[in-house]
Formats: sequence, structure tokens, C-alpha cells
Amino acid sequence: MNRRITRRAWRTRTPAFDLLEGRQLLSGLQAVPSPQFPGGLVATAAIADNDIWAVGFQIQVTAPTAPPLPPIAEHFDGKSWSVVPTPALSSGGLNPPNAEFFGVAGVSSKDVWAVGVKTGPDNPDFGEQLIEHWDGTSWSVDTTGPTIEGDALRAVTAISANDVWAVGSTHGNALVEHWDGTSWSIVSNTVIAGAGALSAVSADASNDVWAVGQAGTGGPPILHFNGTTWSLSVAVTIPDVGATSITALSPTNVWVTGTVGVFFNHRMHRKAAIEHWDGTSWRIVSSPNPTSSPALDSSLNGIAAISANDIWAVGSLNKSTGGTATLTEHWDGTSWTIISSPDPGTASNSLLGVTALSDGTVVAVGTQTNQGTDETPLILHS
Repeated sequence: MNRRITRRAWRTRTPAFDLLEGRQLLSGLQAVPSPQFPGGLVATAAIADNDIWAVGFQIQVTAPTAPPLPPIAEHFDGKSWSVVPTPALSSGGLNPPNAEFFGVAGVSSKDVWAVGVKTGPDNPDFGEQLIEHWDGTSWSVDTTGPTIEGDALRAVTAISANDVWAVGSTHGNALVEHWDGTSWSIVSNTVIAGAGALSAVSADASNDVWAVGQAGTGGPPILHFNGTTWSLSVAVTIPDVGATSITALSPTNVWVTGTVGVFFNHRMHRKAAIEHWDGTSWRIVSSPNPTSSPALDSSLNGIAAISANDIWAVGSLNKSTGGTATLTEHWDGTSWTIISSPDPGTASNSLLGVTALSDGTVVAVGTQTNQGTDETPLILHS
């Protein structure tokens, strides 16, 4: 997840009116122009309001023999978004590799990390982790860490130039890696080994790092690092709860977004859910239902905090007419409310990641789809 920056001036937002809830709300995010290609954006990180990154994937729409597709990195310089080239990946086997990024985090304008997975270099192929670094001039593949078949990194958080964490999975089990300023290494103990796949990570300090994963029979795995060792935090033990994103503000203030399973009409449906850690226990926090129909699924896929009273969560909800619509929610210190967000795609729209700065800058990224076309990137700004 993304670093929080020292709080600066508040950006004024004009109230809007939510027809679903019948109440006055903050104004929402607006769609902005960005490079369009078959593919999408999964995660975003902001260094400053004129230095923002978004990463994701491309879709191969030509012949299978076409050149492999590198992962996508886009950058906002305060005026416009542009695609920044990433290096071609070397092949370790019969097939040229394709790759995608799932997470991005930055320490400074010259120190940004992106993580993901590459597939195709081996036969048989189970995917291998991908770590790349931006030094202010170009992206390069990091080769200091272990490369193990079946690994994938899903998220990264950067505390300092010599303290970066990345999480994901290795053959369905939890994968935790650490950068110490010189090289990446796998961190393991019995708690991590039994946690299951991890999907997100966030750090408030070097001794307050949190990681979350997908649903288990007793709730999602939530891991905590206290500066010395990783341990299991006791989550809300509700079956079919899945965690997709996390943001840590302090050891007593951590938020997790995801879904909770709801059984309706002989089927399990997914509803957007939010959990909170107060330093003692986890609890599910009441949040508005984006749809009155229990048969329509919804999810919150990303969360970012400006302050304890200014937190944003983004995701998507299924529409009764088919496809999906963007979902944006805001915490004001007392309650969560739905904020209006645009749906430029005529078929489907989904938000997968969000970042926020203390000046009020909020950026959310995802995908949009028009009728009969492949998905393309979607970027929303405050």
C-alpha cells in the first residue's frame, strides 16, 4: 500500500447529493484522460500531487506468436498521464514471458518499487515473482532476490530506502519478502507459513507493518510485524470474509477492506465489507450497502488514508442490467458514506486501487469496458 505524507493544506470539496441515500455528501472523483490500450491498472502510489504512479497489465489481442507484453507503468507529472517503458524480460525457457504489476510504492521520486508476476519463461510454467525499481530515470528488473517457480507478489509498501516489504503467495501459501537496501530476501516463520495467500500490505512505521489475505474458514489472515517478528492478529471470525486491501495509520488504527459472504436464494453472494483494528480487537464497521438487491455482488478493492478522519475506499458493484459500476466510499471519522463516482465505460467499470495525499489529492485506478471491446485503463482524480 501507499505511504502517507505529512499533512498539508486541506483541499475544499463541494457537497453533492446521493440519490440512493438521500443525504449530502462530499463531491466524488472525476474521470481524467489517460493512455488507452487493452488492459488495466491495478494499483497506484503518490509521492506528490505531480508525481503519481499507476501500474497494471496489458491484454494480448494479436496472434499468440506476437512479442510478449511487459507490465504497464503510467506516470502523472501534474499535467497528464503517460506510459513509461518497462524493460523487456529475459526468458529462462522455451516461451517468451508476459508480465503484469499488482502493486507499487514509493519512497521518493527516485526510489519507487513495483511488484507482480511474470509467466511464460519456463515449461511447465507456474509463474514467477517480478520486482522492478524506478531510480528517477528508468525502470529496471531487480535480480537480488530469489526466483522461485510458483511465486507471485501482490502488494508492496515502502517505509524507507532500506526498509521495503512485499507480500503475495507461493503455491497458495503466504509469501513475505523484505528489502534491506541491498537485496530482497524471503522472510518466513510458522505463522507466515500457515497464513495462506496474502493480497495487501501497509506500514505506518518500521515496527508496525500489517499484511492481509483472502478468506479462510475462520476469517482472512491478518499478520503483524512489530519490528522483530511476524505474528497472527486475531481477525473477525466470520466465514467467507476476504480481505483485499489495508491501510495502517498507527498501531491502534488500521483499516481493511474486502468482502463478506451473504447466502441468498441458494447462492453465496459477495458484499463489500470494512474491518477496523483499534489496538485491541478487529470488528466489522457498518458501511452503506451500495445496492438494495441481495443478489447483486459488491466489493471494496482498495483503501487509502489521508488522516484518521479522511479515508477513501474504492471498488465495484454489479448492476442489475449487467456489468459493473464503480464504488467509492469515504470515512469522515464517524461513519462511511457512498461518494458518487463516474462510469465512463458503457459496459463495465471497476476501481482496483487508490492513493491519497495530505493536500486532498485522491487518485483511483481500475478498468473500463465498452460494449464489444476489451477492458482499458480507468483513472479518477479528486
